[in-house]
Amino acid sequence: MAKAMHEAPTWDLSDLYTGEDDPKLEQDLQANIDRATSFSERFKGTLASDSLTSTHLKTVMDEYEALYRSVYKPMAFAQLLFSTNTIDAKRGALVQKVSEISSTVQTHLVFFDIEIGQIPQNVFDQVIQTDELSVYRHHLQRVRDQAKHNLTEPEEKILVETSSSRGPAFSRLFTEISSRSGFTIEKDGEEQTLNQSEVLAMLYDPDREVRKKAAESVTDGVKENAHLVTFIYNTLIHEKSVLDRLRGLEHPESARHLDNEIDLQTVNTMVDVCVSNFNLVQDYYQLKKKLLGLDELTHYDRYAPIQSKQQEIPFDDAKDIVMTSFNSFSPKLAEMTEPFFSKNWIDAAVADGKRGGAFCAGITPDLHPYVFMNYTNTANDVMTLAHELGHGIHDVLASKNHMLDYQPVLPMAETASTFGEMLVFDKLLSGLESEEEKLGLICKKIEDTFATVFRQISMFRFERKAHQLRREKGEQPTEAFNELWQATQQEMFGDSLTLGDDHACWWLYVPHIIQVPFYVYAYAFGELLVMSLYAQYQREGDTFIDKYFNLLAAGGARTPAQLVSEMGFDIADKDFWQSGCDLVRERIERAKALAS
Repeated sequence: MAKAMHEAPTWDLSDLYTGEDDPKLEQDLQANIDRATSFSERFKGTLASDSLTSTHLKTVMDEYEALYRSVYKPMAFAQLLFSTNTIDAKRGALVQKVSEISSTVQTHLVFFDIEIGQIPQNVFDQVIQTDELSVYRHHLQRVRDQAKHNLTEPEEKILVETSSSRGPAFSRLFTEISSRSGFTIEKDGEEQTLNQSEVLAMLYDPDREVRKKAAESVTDGVKENAHLVTFIYNTLIHEKSVLDRLRGLEHPESARHLDNEIDLQTVNTMVDVCVSNFNLVQDYYQLKKKLLGLDELTHYDRYAPIQSKQQEIPFDDAKDIVMTSFNSFSPKLAEMTEPFFSKNWIDAAVADGKRGGAFCAGITPDLHPYVFMNYTNTANDVMTLAHELGHGIHDVLASKNHMLDYQPVLPMAETASTFGEMLVFDKLLSGLESEEEKLGLICKKIEDTFATVFRQISMFRFERKAHQLRREKGEQPTEAFNELWQATQQEMFGDSLTLGDDHACWWLYVPHIIQVPFYVYAYAFGELLVMSLYAQYQREGDTFIDKYFNLLAAGGARTPAQLVSEMGFDIADKDFWQSGCDLVRERIERAKALAS
């Protein structure tokens, strides 16, 4: 059984509801159905008209925004509650109930996007430019662009009503499987069963034998569910291919680019630049091989610490590190962060049944976000805490937007989180005196960057190939996906590190490729963007701070290209992406200098 780490906090969700039995939750769910029904009865058939006025559309948008806000609250509560204990049947039932009611609500709203897409072009061009609709201009244009891929209203309704028994249901099943999985390993002289977060943390242990045993445990654990997870993946890819075909989306990742408001060419430019810089990864791991004194590196050596002595960092110390780092950048940043700790907006304790990984959930502009993680007292967890709190700050700053522009698109969503990590890294580095300690921290940061940029791009390329293979050749066995995974991951390392056969099945535990297809390139986008932003901050100093806060405060109100352009960069230019990779190269050269 996993041991609870009592010093790490658990969150208080009472700002949403007091529990799954809170009468207010049931009342809100029913009220949302009634409200959606009324919305449909009043406004259906009134939008796609030559006589549409900006005043009428503004009335519709105000009510739609308020309804969307009220629907999101119970959905978020159910998911947050479930994430901390996925083996609790009552919580699972609540997720399903809320999902089904949300589907009912959505069936009444299907007409909205369709009719926005059907507004005569001359009418749309006229009303969208009025001052009255300026606050909704970006969202309406985004809906208009996506409407090109809408099906008919009856077809869209069928998809909404069956959503709880299609892809989302399989995604939930994957989460439950992963959270219930136990990983058996000999630890402290006895055989123990750990959860996923605990066993993955052991891959950072300075003892190579411990890392090897942890890697073997991961392999054995994911193989137990290989057949079921492979079936889930095959099913989700097939469902996506059918929907993409019906909607006229050319590539498996086209829907993600549309949601991210980024064009295919820009993404391809970023990917190509990253692939052309795989030599950075290979160069670094040749150095690491020498530093560790090994003849060959394998997959369980990737995150081996350069320093043999690893400090355990209690959660309270992590809090102090993050708060001090944020305050050094701006007292305003620390002030916005403090309530996450004092008001229990963080759930960090390791517990049985808790899902793995970490995330920050922004709820609505009038409700604060929540941070979720599994804190295991490592330096890596300190960075994760800073990362997720960065997301939280992004949500807090963006809360002046209405609900439809509140959440930034995925590539921009990684900006504040990655910037938060950079602040902590610089603070920690400035406090070190010995070259050995500096080398250890720099190497750790280099490896984190590799994991965020080059590994995610390798994963993105795996997804592309996996989806294409399933579309062209039909249902695939685990071994076929294993082969693609191993090939795309090994290319990054070249001959500097050998991924053993046991690593081939590790795609089976990665949640993003199951739950949010093609999400992962957003990590690379965010990391490389932030490296350029951070270099700009180091050049400008305090004058940069307000511009940075304004970038975050925009939320999703402008496209990534527009937001990045306002900071002086062009995401369509390959030199922009290369400049980020060049900063990685500088860090590697610094590590070499310290090592010598």
